[in-house]
Amino acid sequence: MSGPTPEVVSAREAVGTPDIPTIDPQTLDAAEIDKVLGAGPRCIFAYTAESSPVVALELKGDKAGQGVMKVHGRLVKIAAQRAESGGFALSTDGMSVSIKPAEIAGDAMPAKLTEADMVFELEQGLRVGYRGWYRCTAP
Repeated sequence: MSGPTPEVVSAREAVGTPDIPTIDPQTLDAAEIDKVLGAGPRCIFAYTAESSPVVALELKGDKAGQGVMKVHGRLVKIAAQRAESGGFALSTDGMSVSIKPAEIAGDAMPAKLTEADMVFELEQGLRVGYRGWYRCTAP
């Protein structure tokens, strides 16, 4: 039996701790992603090819959509849009995330796992990068 579903909070509330350097985006399960994004096509970023995602996002055509992350056990809704670099840019008050393919490819929304870099940045002064994997799929 799993614990209660995390609540959705602002980025400022999720990172409201004196130990900012220990913050890493946490893995999300399907129920947490569905709670924020609902059903539909989405893109995910994971630390490894086999792990659960740490960022999930929806995009509606070329328009901005929304994404979700989990920080300190809390879900954070974050605005998402395609980046000119071929990846994605996500942001909310006090937090930003960029996901960029490791190699520039013709498909910005790959159906197969593609190596990518994610940069997670907090207004309080944390900026950290991760190498991982992303792909876009229907649920």
